[in-house]
Amino acid sequence: MKRTIFTKSTTALILTLLVLGAFFPKGLSQKLMAGAIILWLAMLCGQFLIRHFGRGDRKISLRKIRTFVSGKRRAEKRTAKPPAPVPEPAGFPHEGEYPCLFSEQEAEMMLCHISLRITDKLKSAYPQAVWQWKQKPSLKDILAGATLRIAVDDMEKYNHADICFDRFGRIHVQPLVVGSFQPSAQDTPPEPENEEPKAPSVVDVSVWYELVGQKVLESLITELNAGGHTRLTIKENGDVVIRQNKKELLKATLENFPGRNYWEELVSTLEENELKARIAGDALQVSWV
Repeated sequence: MKRTIFTKSTTALILTLLVLGAFFPKGLSQKLMAGAIILWLAMLCGQFLIRHFGRGDRKISLRKIRTFVSGKRRAEKRTAKPPAPVPEPAGFPHEGEYPCLFSEQEAEMMLCHISLRITDKLKSAYPQAVWQWKQKPSLKDILAGATLRIAVDDMEKYNHADICFDRFGRIHVQPLVVGSFQPSAQDTPPEPENEEPKAPSVVDVSVWYELVGQKVLESLITELNAGGHTRLTIKENGDVVIRQNKKELLKATLENFPGRNYWEELVSTLEENELKARIAGDALQVSWV
């Protein structure tokens, strides 16, 4: 009996495929032939279920099938082990907290890269432009889309600009002209009395640069280079200044700066550290491009 049913169903399938291939276009006949094969396989599966669940009477019971499937699922649930909790990555923020995924050094590096992008943006329109932060921002403020203000120089009539980043990371620059009030005589601090400069002590220039000068200059040059500056000036008293809005702007002071009689040696030391230096009157000019 099984052979008879199988033979008849197979014969019917073959005849159906021949008829579909002969009387229908190629594209349509292929789809119909695939459907006929799927229908034939479904019939075979149905007969298998009838033989498996009918227990001799060959009548399938939908309730038996449901009972079998649900019982199997319950057994799997009882034997299955609960999934192990996934440990939260170290340093990953809790919900609602700012994602502090960067170390302090990485944040400084990213801020320097952002500064370089601002410089490229400004110099594309004003090749001589230089700038500096009015108040150095944090990486959190920039990622939050805050508007940041910078002071600019050599941008024609503009002396400030507002910087912001959109959600696509594009920089938007809005040049501004911001006036300043002249300080009153009461607000002007009295000038200190002239004091005789102390005679510089004898120093080892290379050791002084290694312990004092290198750290200050490298940090300062990184900041100034990001703002478009290419040089700085060191005065006899150790004040490090740059030109900003056609005025001298004090950026740092080098402690125990060597006296003039050591400047030739200091120029050589700076050149060994890939900095160009020259003596210009009563000051030392240092450039890095």
